[in-house]
Amino acid sequence: MTETKSDSQKASALTVAADLIAAPTEASFGNARDTIKLMRLASYATYQTLEGSVFPAIDAVLGMQETWSGSVLSLLRGEKKLKEFARDNVDRVKAAATFGRMVKKYGRQLYGSARFDGEVVLEQDAFLKLSYLPPKEGVPRQRTAVFHAGGGLPYGDRIFRFLPEANLFDRFLERGIPVYAVELRGDRKEVNYAGLTLEHLIDAFDAMSKIAFEHNDRRKMILEGYCGHGMQTLAFVAAKPREAEERLCAATTFVSPYDGRECQTLAELPSLMPEAWTELSFVMAKLIGRGYVPGDGMRMSLDLGLRTTFHKTPLAHVAAGWNQTAYAKVKKLEDLNKRQRRDLTGAYWISPESARRFALPLDLVRFASRLFTEGIASNGDLPAVYRGRTLSLRTILEETTLPIFGFFGGRDAMIPDRTAYGVMPLLGKRYRHVVHPHAGHISYILSPKSWRPNQPFSLDPNPIDLMLEAAQQAGV
Repeated sequence: MTETKSDSQKASALTVAADLIAAPTEASFGNARDTIKLMRLASYATYQTLEGSVFPAIDAVLGMQETWSGSVLSLLRGEKKLKEFARDNVDRVKAAATFGRMVKKYGRQLYGSARFDGEVVLEQDAFLKLSYLPPKEGVPRQRTAVFHAGGGLPYGDRIFRFLPEANLFDRFLERGIPVYAVELRGDRKEVNYAGLTLEHLIDAFDAMSKIAFEHNDRRKMILEGYCGHGMQTLAFVAAKPREAEERLCAATTFVSPYDGRECQTLAELPSLMPEAWTELSFVMAKLIGRGYVPGDGMRMSLDLGLRTTFHKTPLAHVAAGWNQTAYAKVKKLEDLNKRQRRDLTGAYWISPESARRFALPLDLVRFASRLFTEGIASNGDLPAVYRGRTLSLRTILEETTLPIFGFFGGRDAMIPDRTAYGVMPLLGKRYRHVVHPHAGHISYILSPKSWRPNQPFSLDPNPIDLMLEAAQQAGV
């Protein structure tokens, strides 16, 4: 009896000792792993900075010097007269000096400037507005409509109104499909939308889709979400399956990161960040960013992964002007040709100023960040909670009949189509996976001709054809 008691006391003592040792041991291994992560992060950041900033800058300077040297040699060989040489180089210097200012002036004016005949705002809340865009005149009106679920997006959701001659909404309107567009009411200086959480977004989609449904004579609509909006729209359907089933006949996503871990270019940096650092960054954003993730921080993390940091710099603007002397002739907005309008608008869209104007609310970044670090569980659970309930793609399968379409560009460097591979077994026949081999990340917005048949790089199958087919099958 005494021996048994002694053994029991020894076992208890060993357990206590193990418990005392366990915590510091686990912390030690955790710290070691974080140290390795930091070393990898430093290596990654150095390499990406060299490839995305330093080497492109050197190439740009060499390119400008090469152009100048070639011009001088042409003069010496008699291929150019002195007057032509002087004029060309004056224009070159002038274009180089003014290109950056044109981006800030004309690019800002043009970015998101598409407006549509008959457009009207139907509803708005503290952060978002719902606009009705009627179909083009002279085009037979379709019974269904597109419900564009917008909101927070890096560099702003005005990308969908990029230019009057190049935008997303016109593609539907010219096929007779009206668009109900949910968008931010303004930039962060016009509207403080720091309180735009995923739950608020879901509730807004619910309220505004009801208004749109009634406005469309209670005919079911097609839900559409582009890029980061795609998973937000599916979160809405998972949170409000009954309402979605009543008002929608299909859900479509364009270039959306289902499981962000498969988007290596964008997921690599978050995967190298120690978890404590990630949480600290959110705390700092809440305190310093006043509820926003600072636009510069978001921009630099994206640029680091994509190796596009140099393109946002003053030197890049100088080089762009240096190589395009036609900008020297531009005196006013109306002087810009179609190519120049697109180039200046595109340069402003991805500029530091644009990133700051359309900084992302903290809660939406948390959701996106978890998609890139945790992904979607094998059972369909999303890394998000609505009213205390974990959202899941299973809910969409079990409580709605909506087909889901995932459209991807074969040349999309950011969001490869494999991001949806993990959910395809779960969604089964309810999901249609479409890859357009010649499309990039924003080709659906910037390439109107690709939506037309019999063009060199026509979208095949055409997304609108599939959407209308789904509406017809749903009896709309």
